[in-house]
Amino acid sequence: MKTIKIITIILLIAIICSASFFGIYKKDEYRVSNIVQDYILGMEFTDSRIINLEVNKEENAEEKLTVENYKLIKSILKNRLKNLSVDQYRVVLDEATGNIQVRIPENKDTDTIIYYLLQSGTFELKDSQTEEVLMDTNTVKNTDVVYSQGEMETVIFLQISFNKESKQKLQEIINTYSETEETINEESESEEKKETKSLELYLNGELISEIKPEQSIMNDMLYIGIGSGRDNATLEQYRIVAEETATILNSGVLPITYTETDSVENSKITGQQIKIGMYVALGIVALMTIIFIIGLKTKGILATILQIGYIAVLLLTLRYTNVKITFEGIAGILLVSIINFVYMYKAFKNIDMNFIKDVTAKLALKLISVYVIAIILSFNKIANIYSLGMTLVWGLIVMYLYNLTLTQITIKTIKK
Repeated sequence: MKTIKIITIILLIAIICSASFFGIYKKDEYRVSNIVQDYILGMEFTDSRIINLEVNKEENAEEKLTVENYKLIKSILKNRLKNLSVDQYRVVLDEATGNIQVRIPENKDTDTIIYYLLQSGTFELKDSQTEEVLMDTNTVKNTDVVYSQGEMETVIFLQISFNKESKQKLQEIINTYSETEETINEESESEEKKETKSLELYLNGELISEIKPEQSIMNDMLYIGIGSGRDNATLEQYRIVAEETATILNSGVLPITYTETDSVENSKITGQQIKIGMYVALGIVALMTIIFIIGLKTKGILATILQIGYIAVLLLTLRYTNVKITFEGIAGILLVSIINFVYMYKAFKNIDMNFIKDVTAKLALKLISVYVIAIILSFNKIANIYSLGMTLVWGLIVMYLYNLTLTQITIKTIKK
C-alpha cells in the first residue's frame, strides 16, 4: 500500500506536469488544438502599437507651446490610459519639441483607445442660434455613469455635475431655455406663445444633441442619454461608451492639438532569448534537485518531483486566473518557487516533526511581510506591478494547498 500510494502521487504529478508544460490536445475537425487555456502575456512578449503625437504648429498658438503644457498633456494621457483600463503603457515626452510617443499593447481595443486618447476633453452648452457658449469645461465638477431602470428597458446616462460657482448660471439657463406651454387669452381669444430658445451640447468639439432643460437638468445636474436596451449585450456596449466618455471628460482638456501617426511593432523577444530563458529555468530546477539529493538523500528524489509538480500547478493556476505574465510576474514565479523549495526542504528534513505545527505554522509566521507586500501589489492597476502581486498571491495560496495535501500525504506515507 505504501508503494502504491507513492506511485499514485507520482503519476498524478506527471499528469499535471504534462498538462501544464505541454498541454492537452484534441482533434478539432482537420487540426489538433490545445484545450488548456493560453497564458495572458504582457506587452514585453506581444506586439505593441507605437503612437507618435507631433505638435501641430499650424493649429496651435505660439504661447501654448510651453514645457508646462507638454508636461500637463503627458499627465492627462497617462491618466486617460489608466482609466481606460490600459494596464500596460509607456509615455515618453520630448520636452524640446512637445512631441510624445505612447506605447500600448496591440489588441482588438487598441484603435478605440487611440480614438479616446486624442479627444480634446471639452464640454460646451451653446445657444443653438447665437452659438454663445453658456457652460463649458471649467464649470464641470465631475462626470459619472448612471442607470435608470424602467418597466421595459434600462437607460444609461452621463451625469454631469457642476461646481458651486456655476449653479446660478445653470438656473438662469433653465429659466431661459425651458419650453413654455401655449396659453389662450379669453378676452381676445388669441394664443400667446413665448419664443422657445434651444440648447446644443458639444463634447470634444462635436455636436452631440439638442438639450431640453426640463427633461435633462435635475438637481443641478445634466443628464445625457447614451442609449437604452433590454438585453445585457446591448447595455454593455452603451456602458463602455458612457464610461469611456466620462473618463475623457474627467481627465482634463488637452491644451494643444497633435497630429497622430501609429505603427505596429513586433515583440522584441526572440526565439533565442526564449531558449535561454528555458535553459535558465531548467538550470534552477537542476540546482534545486542537487540540493535536495545532497541534503535529503533518497527522499530528495520525491521532494524534486513534488517541487516540479508545484511549479506545474502554479502555472496552470495563473492560466485560469487570467494573471498577465510580465517580467515582474516571472520574477514572482521564481520567488514563490524558492519559498516552496525551502518549505519542502524543511518538511522532508524534519520528517519526524508535526508537519502542520512545526513546519507549516512556523514558515507561515515568517512570511507575514511577504503576504502584506503581495496583497498591496495586487491592488495596483499597472500590469507589471499587478502581475508580480497576483503571482505572489496565487503562488502562496497554491503552495499551502499543494503541500497540505500532496506533500503531507507523501511524508505521512514515508513515515509509516
